Amino acid sequence: MDKKIYSQILDKIKSSRNILITTHENPDGDAVASVCVAAELLGGLGKKYYIFCNDKPEPGLLFLPHAESIATKADDIPFETIDLVIALDCSKLERSRIDEQIRRAEIFTINIDHHISNCQFGNLSLVDPDAAATTQIIYEFLKQVKISINRVMANCILTGIITDTGNFAYASTDSHTFDVASEMLIKGANVREVLNYTSKNKNLRILKAWGFALSRLQYNKKYDIVFTVLTQENLQGLGIAKQELEGLANFFNNLKDAKIVLVLYELGDGCVKGSLRTNKDNVDVSRLAGIFGGGGHKKAAGFEIEGKLEKINDNWQIV
Repeated sequence: MDKKIYSQILDKIKSSRNILITTHENPDGDAVASVCVAAELLGGLGKKYYIFCNDKPEPGLLFLPHAESIATKADDIPFETIDLVIALDCSKLERSRIDEQIRRAEIFTINIDHHISNCQFGNLSLVDPDAAATTQIIYEFLKQVKISINRVMANCILTGIITDTGNFAYASTDSHTFDVASEMLIKGANVREVLNYTSKNKNLRILKAWGFALSRLQYNKKYDIVFTVLTQENLQGLGIAKQELEGLANFFNNLKDAKIVLVLYELGDGCVKGSLRTNKDNVDVSRLAGIFGGGGHKKAAGFEIEGKLEKINDNWQIV
């Protein structure tokens, strides 16, 4: 990677006055941690900034500084004054759900991401599919431009790494990932706090919902896929929001009896969300997600498709 990109990004940030930080809808831990570390950086540089995400982060991620400042309504963002957009952990700008406003206003966009399916959008792209998390790429950026990493940044960077590696269990974890995590501990990150909020935060209601999803697990022998489905009626009956389903597919990925795990659930806006996971070295679920217009990583990917879940002759279909 050409290291000029780091100084180009910093120069653009320094020359901008009103900056918008955004990430993908239904944000996971790496997405929220990335926008929070970016907010901490911009605040330290004395920049005026806004944070937007189409969906509110799950409650377990609100311990991160700046997470409470995330706007979820596009009308709250003064796009006419924004002169820079920083899109984080977003494989394509459409996943921000404010791509039309950004393009209409012709706002300069920086794209920082680690998804292998990233379409290299924006005016400046810093994309590294080998990085374990987007926060790890932000770490590399901070090191390259010689910006000191404070305790808040360290906690955010560690959170992104821990959540996007499944507590260092996924294949994306390498020795450098551990080196970065170790440095963040030295910088003041609190690993116990991160784990308590991100891994040990499931209440009885969420676990009952997971239990319901477990009771619906089915195996498709032809494609070697284990799958489960949750309709809007199911979600409303269980009293669970889509943000609280984060981690369900990761939990099911403990199964050893299938190549792929698929969780399908209705979003309530005429679309169905699919979350794909695999722990097999010879399977790339991002390619499967791409068939449906989605993307992600080799071991974890997702997609959205218009329609609703319907059971027809004991088979679930998207119609």
